[in-house]
Amino acid sequence: MTGLLDGAGRPAPPAPEDGPLFVTVPAAPAPGRNGGGLRVGGDGAGGHRGGVTDGAEGGGTTPPGPRRRSFARRHRVGLLVTAAILVVVSSGAGVFVYEWNHSGPRELSVATAFQRFRSGLTGQVVDPGTLRPHEGVYSYKGTGHDHISVPPKSQVEGPVMPGTVSYQRDGCWVWRIDYSDSHWQSSTFCPRQGNLVEIGRAGWYRWSFVALAIADTATFTCTPEVALPAVLQIGQAFPFTCTGTNNPINTGKVTMAGVNRYVGPATIRVAGTEVPTLHFHEVATFSGGQHGTNVSDLWFSTVNGLPVKGAWTTKVSSPTFLGTSTLTGGADFVLRSLTPRS
Repeated sequence: MTGLLDGAGRPAPPAPEDGPLFVTVPAAPAPGRNGGGLRVGGDGAGGHRGGVTDGAEGGGTTPPGPRRRSFARRHRVGLLVTAAILVVVSSGAGVFVYEWNHSGPRELSVATAFQRFRSGLTGQVVDPGTLRPHEGVYSYKGTGHDHISVPPKSQVEGPVMPGTVSYQRDGCWVWRIDYSDSHWQSSTFCPRQGNLVEIGRAGWYRWSFVALAIADTATFTCTPEVALPAVLQIGQAFPFTCTGTNNPINTGKVTMAGVNRYVGPATIRVAGTEVPTLHFHEVATFSGGQHGTNVSDLWFSTVNGLPVKGAWTTKVSSPTFLGTSTLTGGADFVLRSLTPRS
């Protein structure tokens, strides 16, 4: 044939010299697992982690646009800032909790107690006797524990517990035991008509709350309580009443009343020496500005009246600006040396 005819039987115009007769249209790509088009995610066989691929298997990755990069950058910065804040807050909280739990009392050494004893000497010359132990600092060993409910705080004490005997000008003497550098108790004894009587008591606590420390001293005056009677009978009871106040915490007037009962004789070994003692058991209640109970046992030397061994437990509630706070605690101790440092 010389050429092609159109539909009317006329010769068709010749094809252009610079182009093909037929135009080939590319076939549509085979659908992928996502039905072709954009494919998100996947592995090297059909996608790219974190990118966008075309529909063909193993196609190239389309890079994220500027807005996507900006969002990702802000997201990373936000996470870093949040993490930094959490680290600072958690570190600060951890330090506070650590300090709260460890900002407690420390042992008071015998040397420290002796320095205090020397600085407080009255210069009064009093001879020790049957109801008056030698003046100076004695070494005791023991354990103690205390807890207050508001704010909640606990502390432990011991094992070193110095005990100090100081003479007064009226012939009486004060026995003080330091359970720690944050807690002590004292009693004032006087020899009278063959008896050893107790005319006063005092106690001091200091509680550390990290950046704040609260200290308070309780001072009581007692109607002479018989500590060591001239005539002994097992089971004999000696009632007593003490009145006092607290400073600087103002609890108002506090009354402590109870009974001291003679249990019987006992022998306690101190530094290899058998020491004869007299055992007394005391139960007291608090009323007025404070409410609670105190139970104690003391073993007094029959030679000079020095406390050789002791144990006590207490539970007392007091008013505070945070509400009622209850102190619970106890301690036990025993003399380690019969010769004081003086």
